[in-house]
Amino acid sequence: MHDNHIAVTAMNKDFQMVRLSGTAEKLTEQKYWIDRIFKENPSMNSVYPNESRYILDPFCIANTNIEFFDLGKEPIHRENFTIGNQKESKKGFEISDSCIGCGKCKNICPQQCIRIGQPFEINQNHCLHCGLCFENCPVKAITIRSV
Repeated sequence: MHDNHIAVTAMNKDFQMVRLSGTAEKLTEQKYWIDRIFKENPSMNSVYPNESRYILDPFCIANTNIEFFDLGKEPIHRENFTIGNQKESKKGFEISDSCIGCGKCKNICPQQCIRIGQPFEINQNHCLHCGLCFENCPVKAITIRSV
């Protein structure tokens, strides 16, 4: 709670992942929210029996970026979403008009998500954000995306 930033990542058995990152906002009415959480999740009663449950601090994650990854597919699939007033975060890389069309980025991409064009284009829904294209572009036409 020091700086209110939080990130939560989870993966299922099919290698589908979700990452939530945003700001944690402490909820007022602690007892109400803790009781509600325990009502919805009765197994918590054995972990925090009786009054020990009130040591917990309920919070919500506000202004959130959500990233979904499906690493069980080839090529991988990723999507980004936002909740609240959060601006969409543009991660990864993009190819500028300085591209000379040499194809080195396309050939080195592990997900084969770079398409031929002028300039070449990165399919952001399949990009790992590994940076191999960025590191190997002979004319530095690939840049890091930013908001």
